Amino acid sequence: MEGAAPKPATLRSAFAIAWPASLAAIVTPLLGLIDIAVLARGAETYALAGASLAGAVISVLYWTFGFLRMSLSGLAAQAIGANDEPRLRAHLVQGAGLGFAIGLILLLLSPLVIAGAHWLLVESSEASARAGEAMRTYLGIRLLAAPLALTTTAMLGWFTGQGRTGLLMLVTISTAAINAVLSIIFVLGLDQGIAGLAAATALSELSGFLIACASASFVLTKRGGLKTGWSLSKVREGASAVISLNLDIFIRTAILTLVIASFTRLGAGFGDLTVAANHVLLNIVLTATLLLDGAAIAAETLVGQALGAGKSKRELFRAAWQKTAELTAMLTLALLLVLSLFGDQILGIAIGKGEGNAALAEEAMHYYPWVIASPLAVAIAFHLDGVYIGATRGAALRNTMAASGAVYVTAAFVLIPVFANHGLWAAFLLFMIARGVGLVLLWPGFTSLTATPQHA
Repeated sequence: MEGAAPKPATLRSAFAIAWPASLAAIVTPLLGLIDIAVLARGAETYALAGASLAGAVISVLYWTFGFLRMSLSGLAAQAIGANDEPRLRAHLVQGAGLGFAIGLILLLLSPLVIAGAHWLLVESSEASARAGEAMRTYLGIRLLAAPLALTTTAMLGWFTGQGRTGLLMLVTISTAAINAVLSIIFVLGLDQGIAGLAAATALSELSGFLIACASASFVLTKRGGLKTGWSLSKVREGASAVISLNLDIFIRTAILTLVIASFTRLGAGFGDLTVAANHVLLNIVLTATLLLDGAAIAAETLVGQALGAGKSKRELFRAAWQKTAELTAMLTLALLLVLSLFGDQILGIAIGKGEGNAALAEEAMHYYPWVIASPLAVAIAFHLDGVYIGATRGAALRNTMAASGAVYVTAAFVLIPVFANHGLWAAFLLFMIARGVGLVLLWPGFTSLTATPQHA
């Protein structure tokens, strides 16, 4: 049976946790591009448009419910630090149960979700009726797997909290790869169009759930067996705290989602060319910062395990946040250099080299300096997000995000009329900087968390 006191973090141990998470985060969307390529070759244009609309809906829903992974990561890490096997297993039950329940509610409400998406994205836009019907078809099939997809999300957090990001990588990349293969079979081989694409994705989410269950069984077997170490009282005791933490992180994530959505909406006022350039540049920013997400996940794991320990928690905590901060700084510098030196090549890959894309490339390059600055703006927020998640300080994350959202709204209101799209980008980066500053200001809250227990 596994179970030992956590050791002080090192740069090497932080990197060992971070790289599988970063690789999974980068490879998954790249494999997801196969869906677009397959549908573009095996279906009409309206089906591709419908899939894009449906993908936006799914992204908002599933990204918002990503709090399940984050909350379980911190809770599981603290249980590992305390070597509390019953509590670790209780968190698996709590997280998986909550994920399944939310997914089931989403499935039951899917007619309302689809109707709302149709009104917002089709009836209130220039999208065609056929694209709207394709979107409805995709969502109707894809949401059948919502309970399993969100259960898997919670289980990924449980793996992360134990430092088992290799299992996170296994589940996420396997799911994406299965999705790619099934999409080729259903769309190109069986000519099932948008319905085939949705079925392929839903079946891949079923596969991901089964792989996650097998991985959890492997972990439990290593930690004493499948039948021992369970405590119903532990499940009941911590249920309210788990729900409260998830609610805080849900609010935090919802505000972040609204800010990103409003960035797109506000940019629409500058014309189609600027909207398209903003879309390209924002995706570059989000993709590049996935590297920092690996360091943040390492912080979740190492900080949580440190705070779950006994009398040595202060020293363990200091080592955890310092080493993950060093890793974040190294990755930030690497991103800064790559984005600065290879801007033309990055935009060439993102936009293409065709003559018809020349105007878009020129417009994107006009605002590209904001992309170069983005790693510096987001680094502190990303790192401290991981530290606070590991400490399960959900209220601090919620309050800081709310205050940062207010900074963004104020900055947008003041800067956009004067600087147009540059003002929008400035407001967005100020939002990210405000997140980091807010979390720094709330740092004294760790004093009580790192105090040595009196009985230790």
